[in-house]
Amino acid sequence: MPEQRDNIRTYAVVLLVLGILGRLPALALTGHDPILVYFDGSYIQSAQDILQFNFHALGKRTPVYPLLVALCGLNPWVICLAQSILGVAASLMIFEMAFRRTRHGHFSLLVGLTCSLTPEVLIYESSVMSEALTNFLLVTSLWLITRYDDDTNNSIRYPLTLGTIVALTGLTRPLMLCLVPLYYCFLAPLWSPARIFSREAIKRTLSFALPAIILIFGWCGFIYFNTGSFTPTTAAGHNLMDQVDPYVELAPERFAALRDAWIRFRLYNKNFPNRNANPVFDEAVPEVQRQTGKTAKQVWHEYQSLAFYLAIHHPLLYLRRAEQGWIQFWAEPTLGESAWPDVGTVTPVEFLMTMADFLVREIEAVFLVLALFSIPCALARLKTFSKLEYLIFAMTLWVSVFAALTEFGENRRFCVPFYMLIIYNLLTRGWVWINAEASERHGATSVGF
Repeated sequence: MPEQRDNIRTYAVVLLVLGILGRLPALALTGHDPILVYFDGSYIQSAQDILQFNFHALGKRTPVYPLLVALCGLNPWVICLAQSILGVAASLMIFEMAFRRTRHGHFSLLVGLTCSLTPEVLIYESSVMSEALTNFLLVTSLWLITRYDDDTNNSIRYPLTLGTIVALTGLTRPLMLCLVPLYYCFLAPLWSPARIFSREAIKRTLSFALPAIILIFGWCGFIYFNTGSFTPTTAAGHNLMDQVDPYVELAPERFAALRDAWIRFRLYNKNFPNRNANPVFDEAVPEVQRQTGKTAKQVWHEYQSLAFYLAIHHPLLYLRRAEQGWIQFWAEPTLGESAWPDVGTVTPVEFLMTMADFLVREIEAVFLVLALFSIPCALARLKTFSKLEYLIFAMTLWVSVFAALTEFGENRRFCVPFYMLIIYNLLTRGWVWINAEASERHGATSVGF
């Protein structure tokens, strides 16, 4: 056992060093100001509000990622460094999860290194976006499960910690709030009544629910105090309008001011390269404010009501838009990626990025097939996959559906926080199947002799 522990530490150190070396070009070659691949100024604004104690201005963004940005002093270089540290830490947890699953150091190192140096992961570590932190929290929650789920001596501390991490994940990216009930269903028995009302189940339920209720409902209560809306984010109207953008003309007269302003600026921005309605919303809201004299938050809330109305009264159009968003989540090629390139103008970097996108798309396709296959297996209570694999399949599928129903445009990046878990699931599952087949062959050979 001491030798095995030393080997694990050696592999972990190798992974740590390689993870750092893989990030050095992005951190060292950019000088004082790093190259930010993606940048969302609303996170910086929320961080500034936190530093200036201007809490009444908070609400558009959930608080955890702006708090990280504030702790980094709003310095882009420090933000990228902090996110790189989180990425390396997540890969180390993936390595330990893979070793617990396979008991093979070299293979576990390969899994951890693949997760650590995945191009999309590195890209979002060099961005002011919440994907890197969300990825770290998701991996941490799964790592915690692999460590303590079967430990009966942690009936309070383990679910309490898990509930805290899950709540922080939802308050980093509101989309992940949909995972709270899924984690609970994994944590506590759902059948039979004797197990549900056992002392152990009740302790786990209360320990998990306590931090989730305090953190999530506490934040929603804070937003209600500020705006009068009990919601995790005041940007809900912004996101939901992306869903109904193609048929906003069908809105009735009571939404005339909102509808007409939207149509006016949608036409003005019709050639905007993004496929969501962000630029339309950003220009329509001030116009409605000017016409009605209402505050921005009131107009956001009214646009949310308009989106709900159109979704309820035109469900087929809404589902058609959701279908497009769901396909985007699973790495649907963009128009630029689908176009046939001019071979003479393709640089080596563009070629490598194209190959990386292709590999990511194929990996997601294989994962999606297995995830859909896991549904009938789970319903039939087959042990085709491990309990953790079923959870990862369920988490990713559920988030893909929930994202498609609530947001549209750039849905592809919503899958980024799951990349490490997807790679972990595919590689370790492949390892298990290959070794099971090798064992069967070995057994057959032995019987033959």
